[in-house]
Amino acid sequence: MEERKRVETVLEGFVSSTKADKTVTVVVERSVQHPIYKKIVRLKKKYLAHDESNRCQVGDKVKIKMVRPISKRKRWLIIDIQTVASVEEVSV
Repeated sequence: MEERKRVETVLEGFVSSTKADKTVTVVVERSVQHPIYKKIVRLKKKYLAHDESNRCQVGDKVKIKMVRPISKRKRWLIIDIQTVASVEEVSV
């Protein structure tokens, strides 16, 4: 049998919530062109990602990777924290 190559899906987004234990909500924003009106539209989608050590804070820019299902809605894992949100950014 042939081996299938798995394509790793990696997304970048901002942490919007850290209320759950070991779970963060990441908002990923992307720009697409509307098929009829040809206008560039920004689409946002929320993903639940696993954060084993609870390192992420609201406002952090993170990279997430698709993994096997961890819970009912959680299929993403925090790979890397790109930038850490400062206190001024979060409170504004």
